[in-house]
Amino acid sequence: MKKLLLSVSLFAGTMMALSACGGVGTVEPVDDRPVIHFDAASIISSARDHQIKMLTLSSVPTDVVAISGAVKELQGMQTDNDIYSTELEELRHEDSSADEFKNLVVEYLEAENAYINQTIEALYGGGTSRPSRFSMESLYSRANAQISDFRYEPK
Repeated sequence: MKKLLLSVSLFAGTMMALSACGGVGTVEPVDDRPVIHFDAASIISSARDHQIKMLTLSSVPTDVVAISGAVKELQGMQTDNDIYSTELEELRHEDSSADEFKNLVVEYLEAENAYINQTIEALYGGGTSRPSRFSMESLYSRANAQISDFRYEPK
């Protein structure tokens, strides 16, 4: 009986010592990606929504499109982009690659706003040609491809 009591005491004492030292704790993975202080995934998702709306608008003949409604929708997209740009311009990051990525996102937002301005002009001008989407789409692709290279932590 003494041996059983001694064994149980030693086992309990060892377990308490191990748990107190953190010897039985969990291991947290280390994420060494550079930190960004803005939600790039939300901005890029919003940009994708904008692109889908603009693509839909550009595929409809202008004689069918209600121009005032289309312009109002486009101006709403510009307002979203302006809000994002203002917030991003004020952010500073510790890592230079995070600042470069932020600048890429801002550059995309500016390209999208320029495209929207050209689209509005084309709608009011009654022209059948649309501005080129190439620059905007290539910036979007670059920004979207780099999102996973960064870790989002709000300030």
